[in-house]
Amino acid sequence: MMYYILYPGNEENDTVNDINQLGESSFGTFWSYKGFELLMKAVDQNHFLLNSFVIKDETGKRYSIEEFLDAIKRLKVRIQD
Repeated sequence: MMYYILYPGNEENDTVNDINQLGESSFGTFWSYKGFELLMKAVDQNHFLLNSFVIKDETGKRYSIEEFLDAIKRLKVRIQD
């Protein structure tokens, strides 16, 4: 399953950008992409725009940040270089 993040001012077609791709889950692993790194930095800093982020999966289902993190917490998270 592929996950995407839309920042304020983004549209659906922005999901092709690496900063809008959170990562992909498969075979018990979450393979993180650039968007995941940016999301984690925003969460760590309690960024004022956190409530404006939209997280979606490849089927269009929306997640809150908490729901997304719950969805991947049982997976082994691999940080991509």
